[in-house]
Amino acid sequence: MSAGVGLLGAIGGAAVGGVAAARGARLGAETTARATAKQVHDQASVDHEHWLRGQRLEACRILLAAYDEYAIAASMLTRALEREVEGSRDVGQAFGQAVSAFRNAYWQVRLVGSADVREHASRLRRHLEDHKDCVDQWLDAALSMQGATIASARAEEERLRVQLGELHDAFMETASRAVSERPAIV
Repeated sequence: MSAGVGLLGAIGGAAVGGVAAARGARLGAETTARATAKQVHDQASVDHEHWLRGQRLEACRILLAAYDEYAIAASMLTRALEREVEGSRDVGQAFGQAVSAFRNAYWQVRLVGSADVREHASRLRRHLEDHKDCVDQWLDAALSMQGATIASARAEEERLRVQLGELHDAFMETASRAVSERPAIV
């Protein structure tokens, strides 16, 4: 009989040990699965931040290139207006194309830029639009030979151009800071 009790004890012990081993294996597998899922999630976050940073850098680069194109076209047009040069039609078309290129580049920054970069880009865009309107008024005044309006538009353009340069510099600083910051590690 004591052999029977020993046998039952051995079987019971084996059963309890087997259940404990199975439970331990299951817990180990769940822990490993959670760790793997976290690692995959963390890597995906890092990859996304890296991609987004690249998109932001490219959008800022395109906006700055469009700004340079605008500044050159505006300068060429205002010089033509100062000299009252005939045949500045091509210069006017280049100016219009530069405005369109800047607007398109601005929307890319609006899509992917950080909040502070979007804010500075918005200020730059609004001021560029004001500058464009001023140059258009100067052109209209020059075409209709309105001397007082020409002088007023010329002075306003110069004031806006200086402010535009300051806003460009502020955007550059903000964009540079934004793309050079390291993303937070999750």
